[in-house]
Amino acid sequence: MQYNSDDFIVEMVADIYEDHCIGEFGFDPIQLCKDMGHLVLSYDSFMAEPEDDRVYLLGKKDKDGFSWYNPKSKKCEIYYNNNIKPWLRYKFTIPHELGHIEFGHVFEKKITSRMEEVADEFARQLYIPQILLFKKNILTVHEVMSAFDVTEGYADITLDRLKNRLNYHGEKFSDNEYRILKAFDYNRSHMK
Repeated sequence: MQYNSDDFIVEMVADIYEDHCIGEFGFDPIQLCKDMGHLVLSYDSFMAEPEDDRVYLLGKKDKDGFSWYNPKSKKCEIYYNNNIKPWLRYKFTIPHELGHIEFGHVFEKKITSRMEEVADEFARQLYIPQILLFKKNILTVHEVMSAFDVTEGYADITLDRLKNRLNYHGEKFSDNEYRILKAFDYNRSHMK
């Protein structure tokens, strides 16, 4: 394994880029989840849930969002706060919850701090992969905000992580990160 000790996370992200033809910056994470067969629902949709499910879901409710496996529909569901400020925060929340689904956390009784770290890293690598920032020369807060349609805070944190990585590890990227880049470029060149 190369630079990233969490390369298994990046491998899953590369699989998603390849399998779901991601070839644009700022793709719609809600649509991606739907394409992957998961239900994505806003907090406002709680009222449409049966009362027993609503009571259970409200116990899991987080200010940003949460995911769970619904045994009735036999589907994973992501709920997100559609009223949170800033609104663009969902572009981290939805990929984070998708990470919980992809790594099977939704089937566990308790979410551990390590599971949260894995879901965070998954979200960062899925929505704004470091290799895309570096290889596409998107290296200012304004450029990240513009390309990915994210908040200044999200852009700033993302660039800080990239700068720290480059300072400590140089320009080394894993094979799976290059898979993300290759899939992105291929998909982008084949978009209509």
